[in-house]
Amino acid sequence: MSLIFRLFRFQPNMLEVMNAERILAEVPLKSDGRRFTAAQSAGLLLDLSEEWEVVHAAFTGGSPDTQEAGYQPVLGGAFLGRTNSEVLVVLRPDDVRRVSDHLATVDLETRVSDSLDAMETAFGGKIGESFAGYLSTVLHDVASFYSEAASNGDAVVKIAYS
Repeated sequence: MSLIFRLFRFQPNMLEVMNAERILAEVPLKSDGRRFTAAQSAGLLLDLSEEWEVVHAAFTGGSPDTQEAGYQPVLGGAFLGRTNSEVLVVLRPDDVRRVSDHLATVDLETRVSDSLDAMETAFGGKIGESFAGYLSTVLHDVASFYSEAASNGDAVVKIAYS
């Protein structure tokens, strides 16, 4: 079974009045192409798809320490809720700001090259130069996503779809 991983920005006050099902209703599904693309274009949605494990390995270097700053962009946060097929985790605005500040200090290209062994383990095979370049772009997308969320005072909800 594979997991798909997406990040979505919310105003924190909205989260206080919503349960997991209502939050999921706000996050567009890929099958709703126009809404999904609009949310991505607006910087509200970041789809890490099935490559989330490789992105996580790039940020952590393979370390399982959940307290490290590199753990937070993909998997960190507090449990928010679950349904039969989704698990939701949230980073509140202060946590989003900490992640954004951390990512601003990281040389993302170096992070990819330094984490290649961990990324290949997560990927299950060799990562070529082209894929490594793509992953570097994804890391930049993650950093930009958190930077925008921090600037706006947003919370970030992470959703794992199974």
